Amino acid sequence: MVLGKPQTDPTLEWFLSHCHIHKYPSKSTLIHQGEKAETLYYIVKGSVAVLIKDEEGKEMILSYLNQGDFIGELGLFEEGQERSAWGRAKTACEVAEISYKKIRQLIQVNPDILMRLSAKMHSRRRLPSEDLGIRACRDG
Repeated sequence: MVLGKPQTDPTLEWFLSHCHIHKYPSKSTLIHQGEKAETLYYIVKGSVAVLIKDEEGKEMILSYLNQGDFIGELGLFEEGQERSAWGRAKTACEVAEISYKKIRQLIQVNPDILMRLSAKMHSRRRLPSEDLGIRACRDG
């Protein structure tokens, strides 16, 4: 097998060319629960923990998102929403950030962006239910 140059993704490169790229050190907060949702995030490198705080203020990790994942996509579809969770860098991260207003304009030009976002949302939503199904079979 011959390994060549990694294939480039023109759609992703085009999308990233319209974003602001920010670097976050490990343990820094990207998203604050309760803030107004106005920005879509895309993890270029690294890993981000999505967490909430319970009534006692203890942090509960909901999931880990990694390279290629979006954060904050629900606010794109429901205007005027507040962030429902915190996003904290688990490792040093490079994150592409784009306003909802700008991403809506990009979707008009290249709808493939929306298809990719939808596919990521679907796969993220499907995984926990598949996991529950496996557990239900084991418990049954």
